[in-house]
Amino acid sequence: MVRLVTLRVSSLSSGAVTRIAKREVLRWRSARCIRDILLGSVPGERVAPHHTFQESRGVVMGAHGNAQERMVSLYPAPGPLLEAIIEMSDDAIFTCDPQGRITSWGATAERLFGRQVEDVHEGPLEVLFPRHLARDVRAVVVTALAGDRIRHYESEIVRPDGMPLPVSLSMRPFSGHDDVPVGLVVIARDVTEQRVAQATLAEVDARTMEGEALAHIGSWLWDVRTGVVQWSAEFHRIHAVDPLDFDGTFESYLELIHPEDRDRMRKAMTESVDSGRQFNAEYRVICPDQEVHFVQVRAQPTFGSTGKAVGLRGIGQDITDHIGSRVRTDQQGS
Repeated sequence: MVRLVTLRVSSLSSGAVTRIAKREVLRWRSARCIRDILLGSVPGERVAPHHTFQESRGVVMGAHGNAQERMVSLYPAPGPLLEAIIEMSDDAIFTCDPQGRITSWGATAERLFGRQVEDVHEGPLEVLFPRHLARDVRAVVVTALAGDRIRHYESEIVRPDGMPLPVSLSMRPFSGHDDVPVGLVVIARDVTEQRVAQATLAEVDARTMEGEALAHIGSWLWDVRTGVVQWSAEFHRIHAVDPLDFDGTFESYLELIHPEDRDRMRKAMTESVDSGRQFNAEYRVICPDQEVHFVQVRAQPTFGSTGKAVGLRGIGQDITDHIGSRVRTDQQGS
């Protein structure tokens, strides 16, 4: 079945008709190419031209008609399902030949890269990237064409308007009937929102760490299901422990507590989870310099999807100075 697209061009010149025809052929050729790859066959070229003309590298188009109407014969329409998937995907899906030249280019690629199919067709992939990244991208393409699958290689493109855009690239070679690589499928994803979210989270973390350091209050989390304990940087400082030396388990947390307070803390924390009630306690820690510090912790239970408590999330503060002041006040009063 040959799909025909009718172009109303009563007001267009012959050159304009040729450019439109070429764009439509390249678009449908891209869709057909991707469809063939997904179906496991090597892309073929079949046209039903009328008055044909030959373009470079074997792109064949045909046009005929009168001053009111011209008709362009295009490649057979790709499967409706695969066509819909490619066009509706948020990711740009296109292909390259063994030399790394772009051979197919869909509507999503046009939106992401800001370039029309005739602007990139049979051009090298690396021209889509800034000069300082082009060599790295070319090396990745060569690696993929050698048979390796590339997943989520992060880089940056430059749109025609000069706007840089962070992207994640995945590549996979495809072979012909003799298992010789004949091209490359490339999936490009816009990761702008992901980068913004990461930057925002990093800023929030930095502000949290700064606030905890100023207030000398740290945060901590205990997940009963996995036994994992997470401490903030300030909570590590309160316990005079390097983060690299802390195993991040419930038992390693208890080991840092004074032996005389350890069983009491284990029982209190476990009962808080079992009852689903908040937790508030004080305990002692022995620092590497053998000084004893007092720590006050408060926590609220965290609940799973069943409504059952699955851990504790809380804060802690070094109250050694407060305890010392209280002791001195009691001694003076007696």
